[in-house]
This record gives sequence, C-alpha cells and structure tokens, in this order.
Amino acid sequence: MELGVIPRHNDWMSDVNDGYDAVRENYPAILTTAQVAEMLDLNVRTVLNMAGDGRLPASRLAGSRKFHYVRDQIIETLIENTVDPATEAKKKTERAKAK
Repeated sequence: MELGVIPRHNDWMSDVNDGYDAVRENYPAILTTAQVAEMLDLNVRTVLNMAGDGRLPASRLAGSRKFHYVRDQIIETLIENTVDPATEAKKKTERAKAK
C-alpha cells in the first residue's frame, strides 16, 4: 500500500467480517461531521467535541475549520471501544456497593 494514499474499501477491507458492511455500503470513505453524527446517532456538537479532544479520529486541512473523518477509522474506533456487558454489570454492582 502506497504511503499517503487512502485505500479503497475493496483494497484492504474486503475480507473483513466485522458486522459493519451496511455502514461501509451506505457511507462514503471520507465523512463529514454531519455524516458521522448520523452514523453514530450523536449530536453534531458532540462529534465535534469528540474530534477536538481526540476521542474520534479526525483530520483537518491546513487553514480549515472543517473536520474530515475516514469511515473505516470510525468503525475501528467503535470496535476498539466495544462494551463487554459482563464487565459493565460488575462495575455497576461495585458502584452500588460503594454507596
């Protein structure tokens, strides 16, 4: 893969079976803030805040105020931050005991 070139979906993600095929089919490779907000069911302001503080991967062209998002990086962020129900239940129990 050539450095600095964003690969097309078929070039590097075609054999991925992570359950996000519908997202890849319905959204372009480069997303706007509004598209990310729609995809994640978040407010646009929340997406901007998350991009600004690094919770969502984003880039900005020099001299621009507009963020751009790579669809597959957003999907990777979702996969990396998947919540384990068992762990969450344990945390909830521990918080209840601490009160």
